[in-house]
Amino acid sequence: MPNQNGIRAIEVRLISKEENNMSNARFGMVFSTTEDSHYFYDSGTGKVVSCNTQEKKFLEDILNNKISLKEACENNQEFAVLISEEKLFACPEEREFLIPSKEEFEELITGHCEQIILEVTEACNLRCEYCIYHEHHPEFRGFSNRNMTKEVALRSIDNVLRSYKKDRFALTFYGGEPLINYQLIKESILYTQKKYPNIKLDISFTTNLTLLRKEMIDFFKSLDNVYILCSLDGPKDFHDKYRKYVNGNGTFEEAIKGIQLLREHFYFEGDEEHTFAINCVVTPPYSKKNLDRLAYFFREELKLPKDVSVSYSYLDRGQMQVDLGSSGLIADDIGGKLEASPIEEWALDKIIKKEERQEELFSIISQDMLRVAKRLRADDGLIEKTYFHGNCVPGQRRIYVNVDGTYKVCERIGASPTLGNHISGYDIDKIYKEYYKDYVEYFKRICKNCWAQPMCSICYERTMDKDGIKKDVPDSVCMGSRRLIRDAFISYYRLYEMDREKLEETLQKYEKARKEAEGIRQYEVYGESL
Repeated sequence: MPNQNGIRAIEVRLISKEENNMSNARFGMVFSTTEDSHYFYDSGTGKVVSCNTQEKKFLEDILNNKISLKEACENNQEFAVLISEEKLFACPEEREFLIPSKEEFEELITGHCEQIILEVTEACNLRCEYCIYHEHHPEFRGFSNRNMTKEVALRSIDNVLRSYKKDRFALTFYGGEPLINYQLIKESILYTQKKYPNIKLDISFTTNLTLLRKEMIDFFKSLDNVYILCSLDGPKDFHDKYRKYVNGNGTFEEAIKGIQLLREHFYFEGDEEHTFAINCVVTPPYSKKNLDRLAYFFREELKLPKDVSVSYSYLDRGQMQVDLGSSGLIADDIGGKLEASPIEEWALDKIIKKEERQEELFSIISQDMLRVAKRLRADDGLIEKTYFHGNCVPGQRRIYVNVDGTYKVCERIGASPTLGNHISGYDIDKIYKEYYKDYVEYFKRICKNCWAQPMCSICYERTMDKDGIKKDVPDSVCMGSRRLIRDAFISYYRLYEMDREKLEETLQKYEKARKEAEGIRQYEVYGESL
């Protein structure tokens, strides 16, 4: 296989030795795309090496400490030469995180925050059963009727924009259901346009669609660059199972009316400045039958235009009890090659079978594919420093403002240390200590024996509480990250084996589109309109 991708066949003899106490887990991991196609990912270099079934077992014995690396090399000179030449199995026991100094951090966020997300209300006219503001997500606030005041909104906008160094900025609204406080949304937009005329605004918000009215659409249509993310969970029986009004009635009919209003008065084919998209929360059990039905509904029954994207997201169960029936979390018809990515596996199988809507299917797995393709690699040495997990620079890419004016990292995080507030702005010392120094101190002991450190995507969402880094981050957080990385490698190399050139060509297109979107309009707005 091509050596420019770090792939090189290895020939080793199976060696049986007694288990020892060395920790070899940090060296890498083995994964398989078929019963006969296996690979080794080396954490120290980022290289991927192909191997046969016997070699796979040999490597697993090393990684699982059934044989020491020293013994393996002493008994197999060919293996010893290979890992010496390629610098495999040489992952440093400790690797530094790539983080800025406090002075660099202050420079990074001062005048560079590209997006403000205003939680204009905590109120919502729905009570979706999976909502994070229910008791089954104790780390998040509960339901309330509090609205953000005009003073909090405008002062927060001024804090970010008065020293802003770029010419384009994302103004995003969140809730609750943000349209409950539509008047503040309108006033905030008009205020920002008037006070900062040289900054081009990208307006976006997430909505459950039930409160959308023609006069609102007319206002949004009068603006440049508006993106509306609509919550719709599929056909009526899917959608109404969880997305309900306070009185328990389903919301499907009203949500569809909202989609129709957007199509009639807001969206026009070719108009890139007024777009909407669908976010569909897929609830378990995850099955091919259900995913096929969702895809059919959006494209064949609802007949959404091709340029209206549909994203599928997983249910964040928290402590919520979900009836999985007899199939369990993931049904047998999905395939079972991936451990924790049933939606991605469904899309991947359709891509491999060359079914219709290839581009739409690839968009589901594109982030994972880019993650593998763009992973850290050291072809001539070792990866001595790694990314700071999946964490953002707090306050740089975005800032989330609660109804009371408290600054948070983003809308996905529940209880977590504040970044400041609308009156005093950023608290640089506090942010740097809690989000950098304390974090590094905690994780450096955890990550030193983990092969996934160079690609780990866990973020503050899973590791923080109101007092800072959690005293005991659950093992499930790290295990979940490793599963997702392994799944991403399996998916990537299944496509690689099928058509390497097509994969690389497609990834180049998605990477180009992603770079073009940065700082323009496709700002991330996670979660649900609740």
